Amino acid sequence: MDTSIWLWLAVAAVIFWLVGLYNRLMRLRSRALDVLTALERQVRSSLMLLETFAQSAQMAALTATNSPQDMETEWMEVVRAAQVVEAIWYAPRKNSLSQTAQQKRSDSLVALQSAWSTWANTPPDLAGAPVPEEMQAEWSAIQNKVKAIQEALNAIIENYNHAIAEYPARWVAGWMGFESSTKI
Repeated sequence: MDTSIWLWLAVAAVIFWLVGLYNRLMRLRSRALDVLTALERQVRSSLMLLETFAQSAQMAALTATNSPQDMETEWMEVVRAAQVVEAIWYAPRKNSLSQTAQQKRSDSLVALQSAWSTWANTPPDLAGAPVPEEMQAEWSAIQNKVKAIQEALNAIIENYNHAIAEYPARWVAGWMGFESSTKI
């Protein structure tokens, strides 16, 4: 066989390999974005739950009954954390799987969950517990879904990062626009 035939076969094999690599990485990124969208829906549910409570008669009664200053301060921390989550999770984004975006999302979720936990575990006063039991149950259900989706997303991101870091792929993955991501 002629040398040019071997050269053309090698070029064709490299092109097929590049197309296969690109398709594999796009499929993994797409799966991660789909799961991230499901996580966003659950985060939005928790924000809607907080908004519903803020507009409810129970919240009005809580603030009207001269509740302890600590309770109001803790509620304001929950509101601030929710605003940060909303700003970070729902801002327009170019690359939603970048390490900085993922780290910001993770930090904002941890801050919201911490603020909620502090507020919800405030000792009850004469008016009762700061958080109604049905709201506690809804919040717990949403947070259980968030944790399950986070675990699924982290597994997909781990596979995505592994695919980018594999021996021949790491040479061209960055050139194709793929970068590793961080777990949430």
